[in-house]
Amino acid sequence: MHSKFKTTALTGAVLLALSGGSALAQPKVDTRAEVQSLRSTVEELRKQLQEVKRASQANDVSALERARLDELRKQLEELRATVKAQQGAAVAAVTTTEGESQESIDARTAASKADIQGLRTDLENYKYDNARQLERNVPSVVRNTKIGGGVTLQYNTNNPAASASAGSSGGGATEARNNGFAAPAVSLNLTGTLYRDYAEGKNLTYRFGVASNNATSLTNGSTVSGSSATASTTTTVANGNSFLNVQDAYVRYSFLSASGNPEDPLGTITVGQQAVPFGLDPQALDPEVRPVINSSQLTTGLGLGRQVGIVVSGDYDPYVDFTNNYRAPLLAYSFGVFDGNGTNRADNNNHKDFVGRLVYTLPVDYASWLRQIQVGTSYYHGQTSLNSSTNTVTASAATKTGSNDRTGFDINWTHLPYSISYEWANIKKTVLTGGDADGKLRSTGQYINFGYTWGEQFLNSSKSQGKFDDYWPLSYQAFVRFDEYDANRNDAVKNDKSWVRTVGVNIFFAETSTLRINHVHQTNQGPAFTASRPETLNGWAVQLSTTF
Repeated sequence: MHSKFKTTALTGAVLLALSGGSALAQPKVDTRAEVQSLRSTVEELRKQLQEVKRASQANDVSALERARLDELRKQLEELRATVKAQQGAAVAAVTTTEGESQESIDARTAASKADIQGLRTDLENYKYDNARQLERNVPSVVRNTKIGGGVTLQYNTNNPAASASAGSSGGGATEARNNGFAAPAVSLNLTGTLYRDYAEGKNLTYRFGVASNNATSLTNGSTVSGSSATASTTTTVANGNSFLNVQDAYVRYSFLSASGNPEDPLGTITVGQQAVPFGLDPQALDPEVRPVINSSQLTTGLGLGRQVGIVVSGDYDPYVDFTNNYRAPLLAYSFGVFDGNGTNRADNNNHKDFVGRLVYTLPVDYASWLRQIQVGTSYYHGQTSLNSSTNTVTASAATKTGSNDRTGFDINWTHLPYSISYEWANIKKTVLTGGDADGKLRSTGQYINFGYTWGEQFLNSSKSQGKFDDYWPLSYQAFVRFDEYDANRNDAVKNDKSWVRTVGVNIFFAETSTLRINHVHQTNQGPAFTASRPETLNGWAVQLSTTF
């Protein structure tokens, strides 16, 4: 009996060794068969153990036999643990497919302490290198700030040539010129957030910008050179120089939630020096945002530009198409109060000027041809001091003030690739001389612009191509603008109208860079023609505008 027990235990151990060795030497063998073999071995040992128990009950066995019986029980428990481990390995082997990638194997492999320590070291090194780079190469500010700006370069031709004038260099009168280079504007601006409302998005932001508003190279009263066609005046240069002058300087508070949901209405309060919210073209003060190189004549006649004051702006009931990233509020509004004395100037009287603008957008679906039809109206009521340099001053009238009102209407339709815009404005202000019997000078201007845009963004083949992250579709925009201005509608003043026709193309070759080519034909009403106001004038203007 004792010999049989030893033989059976040895046989079980050999079977277990062979089974384990097979699993290690042949990892590709079916793990289920190995587990089944181990189960058979365990079952055979269990039967033998039962026989030993029965024999021990029938005969009195020695202490040595009991010890061997305990050893056999321990081996049985070890075999059961081995079977359970093999079952777990079988489950893992079932989920592993042939030719599994190394990345998948690594994902199932637990990281060691050395791996974790190495990752921590790499992170600490990255944090140090990044902090040093920010400290040495990146300017630091207290609040987050975005730096922007722009450069505008231009080349003009005039026929007839511009009349002789005092040159900016040499100190003497220049000869008549019919072409020249210019840098009309160079700007730099800072924008950022002063206070961020994380709960409702009612943030406080700011903008500060400076620019050199340089005169263009040609001066003969032509819109080709960027000046008014109604008088022999060149482009206005702030403070009579070409140094950088403050343009925008304001803070803006969002009194309605600006959380980023396009369905929410917007509302802001802006305090400081800013563009007056009047009309379409009069608000396009910077060269990079104008579709035509030169402003319309009515913009020059209005003379609003930037002023110091407060403006409340917002919109109501926006229509949103999330698929096409389109948002169109039913009504947009702007109401403001200004000093009314121009850019970078203190108030010169005890009155304030008031302005209001409403824009209605036709409530239609994005797919409609009537999409983005906007109708706007503007009104400006102000008081001007009659001792302004633009009026004849007498000692008795040096402290007088008079009304200075503007009324405007505009309609705009932009449904790419087509665009049409029309604007009309009327000016009525008190003057000392040259006005009607009531002392008012009345001026009227209007223009209409037609545009057509084409380029890569309209091609289906381009939409499906892979692109770089800074890709911008090469686009072209052809346009024609007809512009009319009557500087003085007084019945006693005749033949002072002027008409300007501008034909051109805009080439958008980068996200913030545009090349504009304009041909201008100007006709002045006669018969009082001068060198500064000829009967007709033709010219070309090429402008490169880029921002950063």
